[in-house]
Order: sequence, then structure tokens, then C-alpha cells
Amino acid sequence: MELRDFAERVLFANTLEEKLAAPSEALTDYEPGGAMGAPESPGRPEDLRFSGRGERAPLPKAAELRGEKERAVLLHAFANHELLATELMALALLKFPDAPPEFRRGLLRTLRDEQEHTRLYMERMAACGLRFGDLPVNGFFWRNISDMESPADYVSRLSLTFEQANLDYARYYGGLFAEMGDADTAALLDRIYKDEIAHVGYGLKWFRRWKEPGSGDWDAFRGALRFPLSPARAKGNAPFNREGRRKAGFDAGFIESLELFNQSRGRTPRVAVFNPSAEACALSGSADTARRDGTTAVLARDLDVLPFFTCLRDDVVLLRQEPTREHLAALLAAGIAPPQYEVLTRDGKLPLHSGLTERKLARLCPWGWSADSAELLAPLLPMVGEEACADIPWDAEIRLLYAKTTAAGLAAELRAALELPEETAGVIAGSEDAVREALRRWAEAGHTAAVLKAPFGIAGRGLHKVSTADLAARDLTWLAPVLHQQGAVVVEPWLERVADFSCQYDLTPGETPRLKGMTRLYTDARGGFLGCSAGPSFGRLMPPEAARVLHENGVEEWYRGPIAEQLAALPGMARLQGCLGIDAFVYRDAAGAVRVRPVVEINPRCTMGRVTLELKKFVRSGRTVLFRVLHARALEKRGWATPEIAARELRAADPLVIEAEESGAARIGAGTLVLNDAARAEAFLAVLSVTRGGGS
Repeated sequence: MELRDFAERVLFANTLEEKLAAPSEALTDYEPGGAMGAPESPGRPEDLRFSGRGERAPLPKAAELRGEKERAVLLHAFANHELLATELMALALLKFPDAPPEFRRGLLRTLRDEQEHTRLYMERMAACGLRFGDLPVNGFFWRNISDMESPADYVSRLSLTFEQANLDYARYYGGLFAEMGDADTAALLDRIYKDEIAHVGYGLKWFRRWKEPGSGDWDAFRGALRFPLSPARAKGNAPFNREGRRKAGFDAGFIESLELFNQSRGRTPRVAVFNPSAEACALSGSADTARRDGTTAVLARDLDVLPFFTCLRDDVVLLRQEPTREHLAALLAAGIAPPQYEVLTRDGKLPLHSGLTERKLARLCPWGWSADSAELLAPLLPMVGEEACADIPWDAEIRLLYAKTTAAGLAAELRAALELPEETAGVIAGSEDAVREALRRWAEAGHTAAVLKAPFGIAGRGLHKVSTADLAARDLTWLAPVLHQQGAVVVEPWLERVADFSCQYDLTPGETPRLKGMTRLYTDARGGFLGCSAGPSFGRLMPPEAARVLHENGVEEWYRGPIAEQLAALPGMARLQGCLGIDAFVYRDAAGAVRVRPVVEINPRCTMGRVTLELKKFVRSGRTVLFRVLHARALEKRGWATPEIAARELRAADPLVIEAEESGAARIGAGTLVLNDAARAEAFLAVLSVTRGGGS
């Protein structure tokens, strides 16, 4: 019997008996024939024809597999995968008749193994009360492999991708069934696991023979796959199996690179980028501001991984520098699977051949919409569905949301609505005389000092403290250019702060902002960000007197009700999607009473407070998290010459403790984790510290 005849029978037969039957005589390969194209689908019995996309039997969770019915459902899916592999191997024999004879002989051996695996799964699921074909089956493997263009393409897609993923599934579920006392199913999966090691090794041998000379296995593998396939498909939704890959012949570098790699496995991704110059670019209206501002340019490079912690693992983060493998491995060891990332060009633009320009995208998610993010992300807008983003939300209305004059106007409206003291809202002054008048007003109210705020300014860099008695020469030196360039300042009394906090919102276009959570905020004397903390109880993070006044006044309900409604009414807000933060504080008035100033700044973007809340998902429940950004000056004061030395000392002083929750998920239980890559950081370290206590 000719090998071609056998392959045609396997591919086109309409009964399982024919598909899975061994050849009745020895096979020869004297007449391989011409290359055959792929049919739309393989021949199958009616009840095993591919179901419509999205129509499938939901797979049971691990905890549900003690029941025979649920176990059979899982085995049914596995049997379909084995049958698909059998059919695709038959197709490869027919598509590539000129492939080396040794390759074709090995492919036949693998096909025979897959036939046997299918039969074994059928027998085992029958013992559990289910017949193969009782449930819908999908043709995902067929749709993504049948158009293979060469034998090298075949081994890249099937052997090194889908069969490699089975190294994770087979070992994991085999161990799970053994723990449950199902020795028969465990033995079946152990046999299949050992066969899959050989199958993947066979594919790797030929892949190495056919890849570009001089290229490494990992780079060649990544380059061989076309979207929607990626190395992420070579990993199962199960614990990563390094040992099986080592036995299959992969080197340590390939295994580590695959473990760290991530890309969407079907969910349409969002694209995120950290652009801390959003306020500065809002003022200038030019993306060049982000490139000229040295401090924020370094901040953007050092902390470009911050969206890793706010995104889902299927999303894509745009980075300015390639992170080291060591750093990605440290995050993974802490239970944080880095999402897919793409490195921008040296001038901060999308690579010329970015794969993102050819993929459907769910949403564009910069740190903040401004001139810089609008320029960077505009090429990706055509790939975003109109229902998610019809245009780039960046114009004069969005620009004004960044302005401290907008926050001052909102604070004034709230002061009247909530009957708050006059000092909880600043005065907008458009001239030197108006500033002096505002200072007289605050002096008459008993305040000896005030602060002038530029409408647009990064935290701590657009503030100027003055006496309410009069403006000194140095004050005028600061004030004159701000008034000339920005047209106004906000004049606020200098208040004795007890504690700062921030409120984080989720934004959906056309809907009232939804409060996500509140964090304790730590700033320096100039208002620069130092850190944020979050825990199981916001009140326990605050000093007792601050917690008491927040509770007695029902302040959280202010943010859910009137403040959220006032935010929704601001021009431009209805078009924003994503995150927004409000900075606020508790202060002590001249009489010693503790009061709340509910709106200090509006941040129509992601914030460090939002990052703090998102970091909680990687932390054991009931723990308190402290997120800090440490500058090189602070590190030097503690005797650390470089961020890398500081990171090493911080980790040694407070080692990370990983704990398992009841769900089995690994979470950070205590300790310190450096979030950005200290090996390439120039001036900033982002640090997460986790404690078991509930307070601060």
C-alpha cells in the first residue's frame, strides 16, 4: 500500500473506523504523487463535523474533575485534538510529497501514535459514559495549520506550537488525575506525555535543519509564526513544564524565553503605554515637549513597565527599552506574568513593521491622552473598532481636564453643594492684581501663607509658596511667565495637612464615572509623589483623626454621588475611557478642627494610585501594599550609588514571600519587589512592599 493512499484514507474517510485503522499491509513511498491542496475541512462522521465558531462545550475546571461526567468532557476535547493532529499529519504527507524521505517516515510514525491516542481517549471517555461526537468539536487547529506552506511551516505550527503546549497539559492533568485516584486516566496521560516529548523532539530536529543558518532557535521560532499564532500558543493553560521541554531537546535560553513570552491567545488586546509627560504636552500642545523634558524622559524610560501591572496578560505594552530576561523572570516568579510588549524605536515611535498595525485591537490605553500619546498611537486607530474609539480623544476639551483651573472650578461647585469651608476651593486669578486680591482674601480669613499653582504642571514643579501679606520680587519672577504662557494661576491658602489620599475612577464613555477605590497618598513638601498605600480597609491606612472625619462625613459617598456627577458634567469627559484620579487631603483648620478638602487635582489619566490598586491583584488578600517611586537622590542619601545596588539591598532586607491562596493561585504574601528593571534604570525605582498588617 502506498503511503499516499493511506494518508488520503485518513484525511478523507467519513468514519472513525477508517480514519483510525492501521494500514493493512506494509507501506511504500514509491509514488508520493503531486502536491495536494488543503480541503476546507477533513472528512468526518456527521457528529464530528466542526461546530460554528464560539460553539463549544465549556471545559470543566480542575476542581470539577472528580465527577465522571466532567472528566469525560475534558477527554472529549483532548480526543478531538488528537484526531485533528492525525488529520493534519495526513495532510502534510499529501501537501509535501517532495519532503525528505526520512521526514515523511517520521511523520508517519507520529501519525500512527496520534491514531492510537485518539482510540485510547475514546475508550476512556466511554468508560465515563460519553461517546466521541456527543459534544460539539471545534476546528481551531485545522483553521490555523491546514494552510501550511512547507514542511518547516508544518513543524513550526504543529510540532513546536500545539504539540509543545501538550507537554504542559498532559503532565498537569496526568498528575491531577493521579491525585484524585483515577489511575487509568493518569496512566493514559502519562503515556501520551512521553509520546509528545518524542513528537516535539522530532519537530525540533527538522526545524533546526531548515531554519536560517546562524539564527537561534527562539528567534527563528518567533519569526516562523504568523498571527494569530505566536509562541504563546506553545504554552498550555497549565503550569509551565520546563523538564518536558528539556527532554524534547530545547536549550535553556529557548525555554526561559518561552516561559516569559506572552501574547493574546484570542482575546482582542488593548495597547498601553506610559507617557508621564501628558500634562506638559497638554500645555504645549506638542509631542516634542516629551522629548525635550529631560526629567520626564528619564522617568518614561525607567518606569515604562508600569502598564504591566494595570493591563491584562493578553494586552500589549509599548516599551522604550527591552527589559532583561532576569527582570521578567523575577516578575514571573512573583506571580506576575508580563503581558506582550513591543519596543519603540529610539525616537519613541512604533517600529516600521509593527505587527500591531495588522491586528484588530480592543482599545488604545495611554497613561494619559495628550499631544504625545495622540501622535504615537494614531497609526493604530484604524485597527480599533469604532464602537470602542471612533477617534483619538485629544482636543481642547480634553486638554482643559488637566488644568488645575478646572479642578478649582469643580471644587468651588462642591464647596457650595456640600457646604464646605471657603478654604476648600482655590481662587482662579488671571492677572497680578487678581492674585494680590486673592491673597488679601486669604489673609483676611486668617491664612498667613498661600500657594500659587500653574494650571498645567507636573506634581511639585508647578507650585510656588508665597506669603499672603504681599508678593516678593522672587514671587513675581515665578508668576509673570506663568501668567503670560498659561493665562491664569490658582491661588489657594496653605493648609496644615493631616493626610493625603486619592480616589480612583473607571471611565466609560457616556456613563457617570464609577469609583474603583481609595488610596493613602504620600507626597513631599512640594507635592511630588513619594508613594501610595492600599489595603483591606481604607480607613485603617489613615491617621485615626483623619479616618474619623472621613467616616463621620460619609466622604466615600461624596465620591460615588455628587463628585462623580460633577465629573460627568465636565466638557470632554463623556468621550474618555479608562482611568481618572482625584487627589484630596484631610487638613487641620485654624481652630484645630480636622476637615476634608475633597478635590485638589483632577488627573484625567492613569495615576500612581491606580497602579497601587491594581497591584493588589498580585497580593494575598488581607494584606497592605505600599507602592513607592524612589529617585536617585533618595537612594544616594541611603548610601546606594546606583538603582541596581539599591534594588539588591531592598530585596535582601525584605525578602519576598510567595503564598498560595485557597484557589491555588500564587500571591505575594509579604516582602519587597522591585517593579522596574533596576539593571537599566537611570534614576528611578518603582518598589512594591507588602505587609501582613492592615494599617500604615
